[in-house]
Amino acid sequence: MLMSDAPATQLITLGLDLGTSAVKVVAVGFDDEVIGEGAAGFPTTSALPHQAEQTPSDWLHAVSSAMHTLGEAMARTRGSDWLERVAAIGLTGQLPTLVCLSGHGPVAPAITWKDGRADAWAATRVDAERRAHMYARTGMPIDGRYLAPMLQFHFADHIDELKSILSAKDYLLFALTGLQVTEPSTAAGYGVYDLREQCFSKDLCEFWSLSDSLLPRIQGSNSLAGSLSAAGAALLGLRVGIPVSTGAADSVCAAYSMAGLDERIVSISFGSSTVVLGASATLRLDPSARHLLTPHVADTWYGREMDLLATGTGYRWLSELFGWRDGQIDSYAAGSVPGANGLFFPPYLAGGEQGALWNPHLQGALFGLNLRHSRSDIARAYLEGVFYEIRRCVEVLAETTPVESVRVSGNIVHSPSSTQMLADVLQRAVGCVPDKSPAAIGAAVLARRIAGNGSRDDRRSAPSPRLIKPDQHCARAYAKLYQQYLARSALCN
Repeated sequence: MLMSDAPATQLITLGLDLGTSAVKVVAVGFDDEVIGEGAAGFPTTSALPHQAEQTPSDWLHAVSSAMHTLGEAMARTRGSDWLERVAAIGLTGQLPTLVCLSGHGPVAPAITWKDGRADAWAATRVDAERRAHMYARTGMPIDGRYLAPMLQFHFADHIDELKSILSAKDYLLFALTGLQVTEPSTAAGYGVYDLREQCFSKDLCEFWSLSDSLLPRIQGSNSLAGSLSAAGAALLGLRVGIPVSTGAADSVCAAYSMAGLDERIVSISFGSSTVVLGASATLRLDPSARHLLTPHVADTWYGREMDLLATGTGYRWLSELFGWRDGQIDSYAAGSVPGANGLFFPPYLAGGEQGALWNPHLQGALFGLNLRHSRSDIARAYLEGVFYEIRRCVEVLAETTPVESVRVSGNIVHSPSSTQMLADVLQRAVGCVPDKSPAAIGAAVLARRIAGNGSRDDRRSAPSPRLIKPDQHCARAYAKLYQQYLARSALCN
C-alpha cells in the first residue's frame, strides 16, 4: 500500500534527535503511540581543558545505525510495509553546537555547547552593560558557548575559507535535504537572533565580525523545510521525497512532549545536563537574566529555560569513581537521610554553571565531609545538590507564574526513592514521563504539521502521569536544608 493511499490513522511520523552523546529516533503513530525506537552513540573529544568536540560524520553514522535498529524492530512488529507509511520526518537536536562548512562539507570538528574554551575570551568582549543589552535583544545571557562567539574564538583566522555555519540539528537537515535552513528556537543559539524582529540582527552580527552571508535562512519551527534527498534517503533507509520539517531545539521539543503548552507545569529533562523549562505565552525576560528566553515550538510561545551543566555527566563520574553500576547512586542515596548527615555537595562539576546562576567560575565542592560519612551520604549529597539547583530554577519561574507541578524524564524515573526526594526538595508534585526520548517524540508529533493529514493544534494536552506528592515531614526538613545549601554553595565562586 502506498503512503498516499493509507488512512491517516495508519500513517507514521519519525522524530530524529541528535543529542549530546547519542542519536535517538522514534516512530510515532497518529494516536501518539510510540511504535518503534532506535539509538546509537558517538564520541566526544575532550583531550584539552574545557574541550568538547564531535565529528559530524560520526553523527551521520549514528543516524544510520539508529535507523537500522528502528527498521529491524519495525519490520518485526509492523511488517515490511511500514516504510511506505512514513508521512514526515521531524528533527531536533543539541545546541548551541557549531559546524563550519566549506563547499565540500565540514572543515573541522563541531564545537559543542559543552565546550568552555571561549568563555574567558567572550567575557573580555561582553561586559555587564553589553550583556544586558544582548539579553534584552536575544533572550540569551551571552557567553562563549553561542555560535557567534565560538566562531570568532576558534576560526577567526579561517573565516574567509567558510561558506556557511550551522548548528547540529541544522547540519542534520542539510545532510537529509541539501538545504541550509534553521528555525527560531535553534536560531537563538547562534547568539545573534533578535526575538522581537524575528531575524538575525545585523548589528549583533557586526559585533562578532560575523557575515550574515554565512547564516542559514530562517523558517517557522516544524514547518516544511524540503523533501528527503537521494543522499538523505540512503542515509535513513527510506524513500526519496518524504517531507522533512525544520524541527526545533531539543529543549522545547522535549518540553512540549512532556508538558504541552501549559504555564503551570515545568518540564525537567535529565540527561548529560538537566534542562528546566517553563512555557510562557508572552515574551517574558528576567530582570536579572537568570533564564534564557527561547522561542518555543509554536508562534507567540516561549520557553523560559535554565540548563544545569554536567549533572548527568557528574552522575556517571561519581558512579565510575565508586565502581557503581547504573542506578546504584540512587540506591546508595536512599540509604542515607535527608541532609546526608550534614554533607552538602554543590554539583558544579563542569566548571561554571548555567542554571539560574550563570557563573563560569563556580566549582563543585563537598562541605562538611568527615570520617563518619559513608558512600551513601556522598551519593545522597550529590543528588540533593542537583535537586537544590533545580529548586533554585523552579523558584525563579514561580516568581511570575505559579508552578503547580513538574514533569521529569531521564534515568530518574526508574528510581522511586529519587523521584520522591525530588518532590520533597521541590515541595511540588512530580510526574514521571517514562519515554526514552521526549525530544524525538516531540519532533515526531510536531512533524504532523507537514504530513498532510495531521493536526496543527499546538495546544496539545500535557500527559497525565501519576503524581508523586511531597512527604510533608521530609519537605519541612528540606525547607531548612535548602537555606543551608544556598549559604554553602555561595562559597563555590
